[in-house]
Amino acid sequence: MSNKLPEGLGVTDGGLMSCPSSPNCVSTQASPEDLEHYAEPIVYTGDRMKTQLSIESFILSKGNAHLVSSTLGYVHFEVKSALIGYIDDVEFYLPEADSVVHVRSASRVGYSDLGINRERVRQIQSLLVD
Repeated sequence: MSNKLPEGLGVTDGGLMSCPSSPNCVSTQASPEDLEHYAEPIVYTGDRMKTQLSIESFILSKGNAHLVSSTLGYVHFEVKSALIGYIDDVEFYLPEADSVVHVRSASRVGYSDLGINRERVRQIQSLLVD
């Protein structure tokens, strides 16, 4: 197992990379029948760029995140766990044609994340829906 940047991150053919079989990944683009990995896509109102900037500000405000890549419609963060220093890759995809945010949050190492990635996605959902 490695804490190196995984290959395949980013948007390919309109989608983020699929989750592995391990439970330490959550994605709004997983199949809705895949209860272990699926989270509802986030519908937003308003401006796409402002929504993306809100997401970036929120994640960076946590203090344990590093912005790896940001282009209009796609953001990638590395988020370091407080206790052991493991890295999670957190990606956001805001397609130009839809007012929706797709999220993929995945641990680089280990098997279980004790629900950390799901909680992170829930916090983003709350930020954009409230």
